[in-house]
Order: sequence, then structure tokens, then C-alpha cells
Amino acid sequence: MDPRTDPNNLVFGKHMTYFEEPDIIYMRFKGAASDAEGLELLRRQKQYAVGRNQLFFLIDASDLGGITPAARKAVAETLRDIPLHGMAIFSAPLKARVLMKILITAVNLFRKDAATNPVEFFDTEQAARDWIAGRRQKFGSQ
Repeated sequence: MDPRTDPNNLVFGKHMTYFEEPDIIYMRFKGAASDAEGLELLRRQKQYAVGRNQLFFLIDASDLGGITPAARKAVAETLRDIPLHGMAIFSAPLKARVLMKILITAVNLFRKDAATNPVEFFDTEQAARDWIAGRRQKFGSQ
């Protein structure tokens, strides 16, 4: 089954997150993310990270409406312990780019390896995936 059509990957019926082997956490926002929605996304993403040495975020921000302050704080605190090697964000309008850049800067403030977790923006999902493939090749299969 295509993970994008699997209802088990929906969070509160609108946002989506799932794991793609070998190392991608996919996330799609639909509108604003409330405290409860943000915490549920994080709970799932922490589960995906268990036992992994390297992960990348692939984020569709085309419909991101916002993230509550409490959810932003939880993101910054939670993602500091996930072994991220990059975050590729695609289809993000200007408002979403600004929000995601601020959020990821906050995440990286708490990380001891912030230099290995750059954020890049792309027009298309394929360009974002190609960048992740390049990062994967740079770091190898850890």
C-alpha cells in the first residue's frame, strides 16, 4: 500500500508522517498544527528513530498553516536526540519557509551536532529526495 493513502499514517485526520526505509521520516502538514497534533507527530517520529544511526526529514510544507508555540518548543526539545543528517523541505510558500527555518534553527540550538543537520528548501519533492540521496552518499550507511 502507498503510505500516502494509508489512513494509519494520518495524524488527527489531516497531517501525515511515516517512515521510509532506509532512513527517511516523511511529513506532510495540512493547515495549522495544534499542540496535540504536534505532540502526536513527535511521538511517532521518536519511534521511527529508535535503533537508527542516521535519519533525514522529507517535509511537504505546501499547506503548512502554522505550529503552536507549545508544539514548536516540543519539537526543539524532542528532535535534539534524533540522529538527523538533514531536513529537506519542499513546496513551501514564503510563510512556511520562514516558520520552518526558525523552528529548525531552534532545534539545532539544542543539538551538539547541529552542523550535520542542515535545512534546505526545494521546489519539488524529487529535488528534495535527490539532495537526501547526496547526503546519504556523503555520510554512507551508518
